[in-house]
Amino acid sequence: MALEASICSKCGSKGLVPIGSRKCFCGGDRIVFSITEDEYIKMSDYEKNKMIEEMNIHPLISKEDALTIYNVTHSTEIIDAMIELKQKDIIEYGLKLSQFKSQLDQKRQVNQQEKKQVYCPKCGSTNITAGQRGYSLLTGFIGSGSTVNRCSKCGHKWKP
Repeated sequence: MALEASICSKCGSKGLVPIGSRKCFCGGDRIVFSITEDEYIKMSDYEKNKMIEEMNIHPLISKEDALTIYNVTHSTEIIDAMIELKQKDIIEYGLKLSQFKSQLDQKRQVNQQEKKQVYCPKCGSTNITAGQRGYSLLTGFIGSGSTVNRCSKCGHKWKP
């Protein structure tokens, strides 16, 4: 796949994108650099930023802020509203942005908890019991061997 170097006029997101990709995730228009993919890859961040400065591109919102808003809302319209708010009332913008960041943190924590959740590989249920099975030569007790998970819904058993 052929790529071209570009920057978003709205959020300043820069990088290599597929040729013909004119819109950024934030809804902004991409401005294509007049350099090849290889030239872009070899450039330092300083050189890239200098080139952007010379092109007189001044993003309306930072890429990080736009990503935060988008990851919470999946809406380019809300990014536009936040840009307007930033221009009118920077303090209110900061407060709203911190709310978006809190929501994103909560979303990430929930995702991490879901990843830690044990699921039955057969039916997907989370109603799992863990027990000991087998005989231990060390202690001589039944049930002190390896741990086995059992699904309470379908009865499937497996080792963790």
